[in-house]
Amino acid sequence: MSLRLRLLLTIGLALAVLWGGAAVWMFRHLDRNLQETLDDRLAMSARMVAGLLDQSGGASLSMAAVEGTLSVPGSRGMACQVRSLRGEVIATTRGPDRAPLAVSAPGYRTTVIDGQPWRTFTLRTDSFDITTADSLDERAQLRRRIALAAGVPFLIASMGGLLALWFGTGRALAPLDGLRRRLAQRHPDATDPVDGSQLPGELRPLIAALNDLLERMRQAIQRERGFTNDAAHELRTPLTVIDTHLQVARLHAGPEARPALDDAATGVDRMRATLEQLLMLARVEGRLPFDEGMHITAAEAVSRAIEVAGHDAAARTDVRIEGNSEDAVLDVPPQLAVVALRNLIGNALRYSPADARVAVEIARPTPELAGFAVSDSGPGMDVEAVQSATRRFWRGAASQPGSGLGLTLVEAISQRFGGELALLPRQPHGLRVELLLPVRREAGR
Repeated sequence: MSLRLRLLLTIGLALAVLWGGAAVWMFRHLDRNLQETLDDRLAMSARMVAGLLDQSGGASLSMAAVEGTLSVPGSRGMACQVRSLRGEVIATTRGPDRAPLAVSAPGYRTTVIDGQPWRTFTLRTDSFDITTADSLDERAQLRRRIALAAGVPFLIASMGGLLALWFGTGRALAPLDGLRRRLAQRHPDATDPVDGSQLPGELRPLIAALNDLLERMRQAIQRERGFTNDAAHELRTPLTVIDTHLQVARLHAGPEARPALDDAATGVDRMRATLEQLLMLARVEGRLPFDEGMHITAAEAVSRAIEVAGHDAAARTDVRIEGNSEDAVLDVPPQLAVVALRNLIGNALRYSPADARVAVEIARPTPELAGFAVSDSGPGMDVEAVQSATRRFWRGAASQPGSGLGLTLVEAISQRFGGELALLPRQPHGLRVELLLPVRREAGR
């Protein structure tokens, strides 16, 4: 969940609870005051009728009612009734076909008349019982209108407040989004500090911690570069000295010692190859610089890889170029492109029969990528072996040649520059290895 949405939900829910509680309390208080006001209106209406009767003379009204009940048109939601103390209805606002208002005792009552609930008030004078009434259905309708009149502005204000909060949090978090874009646009190897002078004060501790982390990363990279350079120099020299002594020993040793010396020389060569692969892998995974200013075409990279792989590779390798792939300029340092292709061609030659040929194809699957496919006629790999082939020092079996770092290094090179490595078993036997490397955008070398 984004920080903006989290703020909106947190603040919105808090405001909804607070304003909802305030609205419920306000509505209940308003409803109670409304009921009290309507009850007071009933009592005031009854007293006003009593005052009018006193001024006009109640005796004349009693004599006029002898011939029948006086019926006065009234409202549907309000009613008034005058009874004598003997219980005779003298005057009423309800029609003759409507039931009279029930009077049991003076004061307020809630009763059901003609199947509808009514709120009544009865005032007893010396000569009459005056009853006024309100329909509770009308009161409920009035309550709903008041709630609607008060609730709609509240709802509109709440939605408007949430929208304002959404845009407000967006503007408040804009510096954080700008910082995210700046960090996303930085080079993966960049360790220079991030400028936080224009950011709000709340983000400056974060920028300080980030710059401290970048400084520690810069120092770690420098230490790694120093170790790699020292190891490359210090470890090659002893191996060269050992190889030299082995050559001298073979010149003076007897026939019995020569097989052992040959095995020792083979071990030194294997150790030298493993050391070269490890140092190259450390530089690739550590993002150390190579000959970044130089470029090479796809065809030149394959040609150099075959040349570096040796005379056997030149004799047993068939190269096929599709379309204009030959002129594709790789966006990969030449040293790494040649190393990756040399490892693929060397593996294919190593695992293929002595009289078999290795096919190398150069294609252009997309304008942004150059594709290399190396196919051999060796024993191939099953699904489990394909999944493990790029692990360090994996060779399938201890008796198989190689250091177990060739495909690991090829995969590291492809991942560093946004390429891709795929191992595809061939039928009935053999392996096809496909390598995709990026191509420079500008044409030419």
